[in-house]
Amino acid sequence: MHQEEISIADLWKLFLKHAFRIFTVVLLCMILAISFMIFFVHPKYESTAQLLVNQPETNLKEAPIQYSELQASSQLINTYRDIITGDSVLSQVSQEMNNDYSIGQLQGAIAVEQSPNSQAFNITVQLDSPKGAQEVLYKVVSIFEETVRDVYGAKETNIFILSPASYNPNRVSPSLPIYAIIGAMIGLGVSILLVLISEISDTTVKDDEFMTSLGLNNLGKVYELSSKDLKQSRMSTVKMNKRNRKTV
Repeated sequence: MHQEEISIADLWKLFLKHAFRIFTVVLLCMILAISFMIFFVHPKYESTAQLLVNQPETNLKEAPIQYSELQASSQLINTYRDIITGDSVLSQVSQEMNNDYSIGQLQGAIAVEQSPNSQAFNITVQLDSPKGAQEVLYKVVSIFEETVRDVYGAKETNIFILSPASYNPNRVSPSLPIYAIIGAMIGLGVSILLVLISEISDTTVKDDEFMTSLGLNNLGKVYELSSKDLKQSRMSTVKMNKRNRKTV
């Protein structure tokens, strides 16, 4: 059984043949994806604060900071992360915000990030309004400081706020380019699927190469006359008949 091989040139011809359909479907899917983002996806806004963990001031006066102490301060941030995202702190934050946000919502909105081998760490809150994100982050930092001082003691705790909760009126999500790219990719996949279905379901004889691939021989061609050719053919036939009548 003969198996037809498809070359890159064939694929390129196929693409050119259906280029308008592919472009239309891709554009339509991009418009639908952007419309979905605008009307159904709520924008998110972000507020960030940067804090620094350091050893107590009494230790700073006695001796310079050692590498092991830096490592201990850096590892302590993991504990602070658990405290910040724990129920004890977030329940108080929820109460301070008149229970507008549940503990689960706050846990999903808060992120604590630390650079490698750094004593500084960032707390980020992402909510549906810039003012709300800033207010929640301010409450989180304040209650976190109070909780740490209650647990470790005021003398054993050294937390510095390098930058307070920021106010950013620009949304961080959803991203218009990302949704446009997603829509384009979906549109490209759908258009390719439609082209393949169209080509597979098309059983008409296309050219001599198509017949040869099926093991058939071309015995002749029948051309379809256009309306102009058909009209000219009829006129020539009438003229020929008139000449023949005159000759007879």
